[in-house]
Amino acid sequence: MQNDPESPFELLEPPPGGVERMRARFAAPEPSRGGFGVAVAGVAALAVLVGLLALVGSDRLGRDADNAILAAPELDRLLGRAAQPMPLTVERDGQRQQIEELPSSDPRVRIYRTL
Repeated sequence: MQNDPESPFELLEPPPGGVERMRARFAAPEPSRGGFGVAVAGVAALAVLVGLLALVGSDRLGRDADNAILAAPELDRLLGRAAQPMPLTVERDGQRQQIEELPSSDPRVRIYRTL
């Protein structure tokens, strides 16, 4: 253990000519690394992506998905279409049963009957 309170570490001298070599290295422009490799990898990834899009035929799949979504009855109100009556079912004693809504004089009250 050292007795000097200012520095717990021993001061070391750099090797002969080390300071000049370090300054020259910092002053030199940094070499570019892997510029050509990155460009080749980017072009290859782009080619694979274009090939996959051509194979999948996203235009055909997109139209089918759009039509299925637009035909969903949940969107009737948002798209301004007349709401289609949904079959109402409940589960009773572990079995699904169909029910129908009966007219009510109070619009806040709904009455259902099992079929």
